[in-house]
This record gives sequence, C-alpha cells and structure tokens, in this order.
Amino acid sequence: MVPTVAKAAPVTIICVEPASPSPMTYATPAVALLSFVVSAIIALRALRNTRSVARQKATLDLIEKRESTEHYRAISRIFFDLQSGSGFMHLVDPTPDDKPLRKAVFDYLNHYEIIAIGIRQDILDERIYRAWMEGAFVRDWNAAAEFIQRQRWKHADGRWRYRASVYENYQHVACRWSKDAVRLTEASFPPPAQPAGPGDAPLPEPIDDIDLKN
Repeated sequence: MVPTVAKAAPVTIICVEPASPSPMTYATPAVALLSFVVSAIIALRALRNTRSVARQKATLDLIEKRESTEHYRAISRIFFDLQSGSGFMHLVDPTPDDKPLRKAVFDYLNHYEIIAIGIRQDILDERIYRAWMEGAFVRDWNAAAEFIQRQRWKHADGRWRYRASVYENYQHVACRWSKDAVRLTEASFPPPAQPAGPGDAPLPEPIDDIDLKN
C-alpha cells in the first residue's frame, strides 16, 4: 500500500504597499515654526512698545522737572540773564563773585549734555523732547558756543590741546536738528596766547568710552 502524501495548501502572498504620508506629516513642523515666529514677533513688539512708553515717560518727567524744579529754574534764569547781557566769556577767569555764575552755567550746559546722551542712546524720546525744546536747545548752544570752544582748549605740558569731547553730544544733536547750529571744530576759535583761569587746566583722561549713535 502506497502511503498518501498530503498536499500543502497553497500560500497566498499579499504585498502591501506603504501608505502615502499624510500632508499633515509635513505641515505640522511648518505650523510649529510659524507659530514660534509669530509668537516671537508679538513678544518683540510688546517689548518695543514697553521701551517706547518708558522713553516717553522719562522724557516727559525730565521736561516737567526742568520746568518746575527750583534748581533748574534758577540756573535757567542765570543763563538767560548772561546770554542777554554780559555773555559768558568773563567766566573763563572768574572773580570770586563770578564763581557761582560759572557753576550755574556749567550746570545748565551739563543738563543739555545729559539730555543729548539720553537721546543718542535711545533712553529718551527724541521726538517728544525736540517738539518741546528744539528752539531753546539750539539757541542756547549757539549762545554758549564761544565759551564752550574756550573750555575745549586745555593747557598741558607747555602747549594747548583741543578737547572736542567737551559737550560733543550737545553739539551733535544741536547740529543734527538745525543747520543754523554752530559746528565747533579746532579751527573755529584759536587758543588764547596765555592760559587764564581754572578752565585751562587739563581735564582728566577718560577711563572708558561709550559707543554712541551717529
């Protein structure tokens, strides 16, 4: 008797093709990136607006302080009286009676220099300050230009040296605002023949530099 061999059942092979990727597979990273960019832009705008409001407030506070504080009102009166009267050049070599006037003039000019630094460093709002003070800012610069030039000449080691850094920020902003502002250079007014007064002593060397805007 011949044994019967069972036949194997036929094997069916099914080929499954990989499914095409969903468009969302590629869209999800793009959406995430877009969301990040939008969020970053919103955050930067919010930060910029916050800084802008802070600059505006600081500028308005400074203007209000100048208009209402007795110290600034006093030095403003002294500056105006000298401007419309004897001028400032006699303060280069002041008498004992002139020394308080000399200090008041420097306090007045210093406050403009601080404002100019604030404007150039984007600490103060230039648009607001200029709208309120442009005329006086340039007028006072021109009135004191010769006196400032005299302060830039310092006598040291037996010769005169020109220090353009004296009120350079005040000059920069005044000249940017008005073509009529005096632009001081070393050639504007020459040094005197002989030193005179405390203003001719050499200034201390700067210990650091500030990178200011043009």
